[in-house]
Amino acid sequence: MLPLLQLLLACCLAIASPLPRDTASLAALWGSQGSKYPTVFLHGILGWGEQKPLLGYINYFGGLSQNILENLRDEGHIVVAPSMGPLSSNWERACEAFAQIVGAKTDYGLARSARFKHERFGLDHSGNAMVPGFSSNFAGSAAGAGSTKKINLVGHSLGGSTARFLTHLLSFGSQEEMDACAAASVECSPLFWTNRTQSYVNGLFALSGVHQGSVVDDFLHANGGLMTFITGFANTVVGINNFNNKDLIWDLQLGHYGLRQNTDEAFSAYLHRVCKSGWFLSDSTAVHDLTVAAHETPLLSFVRNSASTTYFSVAGVTTNHLLGVSVAKLSTNAFLAPFADIIGTYTNASLPVLSTFSTREWRQNDGMVMLASSRGPRAGFSSFEMDIGSRYETKLVQSAPGRAPEKGVYNYVGAMDGFDHFDLIALLDIIPGQVDGLYSNILRVLNALAP
Repeated sequence: MLPLLQLLLACCLAIASPLPRDTASLAALWGSQGSKYPTVFLHGILGWGEQKPLLGYINYFGGLSQNILENLRDEGHIVVAPSMGPLSSNWERACEAFAQIVGAKTDYGLARSARFKHERFGLDHSGNAMVPGFSSNFAGSAAGAGSTKKINLVGHSLGGSTARFLTHLLSFGSQEEMDACAAASVECSPLFWTNRTQSYVNGLFALSGVHQGSVVDDFLHANGGLMTFITGFANTVVGINNFNNKDLIWDLQLGHYGLRQNTDEAFSAYLHRVCKSGWFLSDSTAVHDLTVAAHETPLLSFVRNSASTTYFSVAGVTTNHLLGVSVAKLSTNAFLAPFADIIGTYTNASLPVLSTFSTREWRQNDGMVMLASSRGPRAGFSSFEMDIGSRYETKLVQSAPGRAPEKGVYNYVGAMDGFDHFDLIALLDIIPGQVDGLYSNILRVLNALAP
């Protein structure tokens, strides 16, 4: 009789037990009905959107060997990737991304343009909304008009910071801009509306985001190598495509500063003129926003997380840590290896924020960004580790925490060991498919969130 009782008990337990992890979905695991919003991909510094690939063939997300966005579309996802100023500040990039998403003239803000002495408006994308359903949210003169459709954001490197800026503005607006427009009796961009009743960003996923800056930028500033780095990288990687000025795929989008490329001006000469301008050393550039020091200033520290948005972050690590320093692995990209070593041994007493973390957290890096910076902003992060790079959905579900991710903080899913800054976007991959699982899983995570 004992074996029979054991069998009956086992059957009862099987009936009472929840579905095994390999048959459950993330949404079911987290008690959510799931959602499926369009996802906007935001590139990093010196990057480009999807409209004109580098050299006509190289995608920012996917490199020469693949097109990650097209792969995701084949899986049934709605994804887009606007092109933002490759050297512009997070504020300007957020404004440029918004204009392309909703199909409007780029509005950098009345107060902002007065402060930094540039034109208020930039490129006009009217009639060419990347996400038409989302643009209907802003069809009226008051927040909440039209559709309540939301979007997700995925940002790499500086794109992760830009995504946080855009989410902040879409959630809280800008009282300074609203006041400036009211005083001048002009219409304010809906990006700056402060009377919203909801957040328009459901989920945000940052890949190697520069949430607390990168000491690479601080190092280059201190050693006078910033201009050499920018012009050298641009002229070798990007300038090749622009030598004849016929197929400009790297629009600096600096017309509002009066820094436009002349008709007969070589791209290298134009870039040199930009780097010699007063703008380049101002506080309204990407290179300013990438410094660790800048994140302690009001220009960046005002940005806060939205309690209605679920944030995620993933880091890359391409260094080995030993005896208090980190050095590049042999597999690290040759261009990134020197920077990996700089970060891995960097010390700067004038940056007290460095002392708030262990040397391992600051010195382990992906060749461009420190681990501590990739995890999230100073507001903190919550550990939410899962096998985000897995090629199989079942492994992702099995590895995922049984609790729903927390809103309003960065849910850090962990570090991808052996992946450098370029590996995370497959920029230099010869063999396609190395990050297929990563991006499919990112969309699975975002789609599993409650609407």
